[in-house]
Parts: sequence; structure tokens; C-alpha cells
Amino acid sequence: MNSSDVLFDENLELYTSINESSNQICITLSDDLDASEEELTEKYKSKIAKFINDSSKWYEIAILAVINRGKNEYNKEVQKNDIQLMNVFVLYEQDEKELFGLQFRVSFDIEHGCGLKITGDNYEITELGDGDVAFC
Repeated sequence: MNSSDVLFDENLELYTSINESSNQICITLSDDLDASEEELTEKYKSKIAKFINDSSKWYEIAILAVINRGKNEYNKEVQKNDIQLMNVFVLYEQDEKELFGLQFRVSFDIEHGCGLKITGDNYEITELGDGDVAFC
């Protein structure tokens, strides 16, 4: 993905794929951000594209966190194929440090899913919980 590919539609969404997932992933710019009403800078779009392109670095970290949540909170043995990345939420303003929300469909909680917040620089998970953690 290039920065020129970061073009959100009227719903503040764009769809793309990553090598680690067989399905299309929705990238959503949070409508709570000022950025949702501003012209996006090239630097901002580049940061979003870089995060998507670096999926080989953050995807495994996120999947392991979801597996551990299933094991620790639901007492379920979870396999990678029980987890599907659905959405990546952009949660930071154009002049802030990168923070993304990842929302997963999971077999151990079909109704609520699983969500986490992850930094864009060192891929540190800052919050983990139900699916709504990814966008709240």
C-alpha cells in the first residue's frame, strides 16, 4: 500500500488486504477525530500505509494476545484459524503518535468479538478486551 492508496470513502472506510489474512480488511478513520473532517496530510497517509505494510510485524503480536485472552478469560483453546481480523481503526490525530484499533471475529465470543489498541511505532498493545475496545 502506498500513501496514495489511503483514500477513505464517505463512510471514512477503505478496504485492503494483508498477506496474513485471506479476507479484505476494513480500514476506518474514526469519526471522533478532527482528522475525519480535515484534508489528510501526506505524512499522515504514509503512517497509515506503513502500519498496513508492516502487518508481518504486528499481526502475530495481536493474534497471540487474542489467543491468550481466549485461554485466560474464557478457558478456551484458540487456534489462529479461529480468529479473523475484520477492522483496523485509525485512532489518532494527524499531529499525534500513531494508535490503531484492531477488531477480530473470534470463535470464543461470537457476539462481542475481541479488540485491542496497538501503537504504530513499537507495536505495543495498550488495551485488550471486547471488540468495542478497538474503536472506543
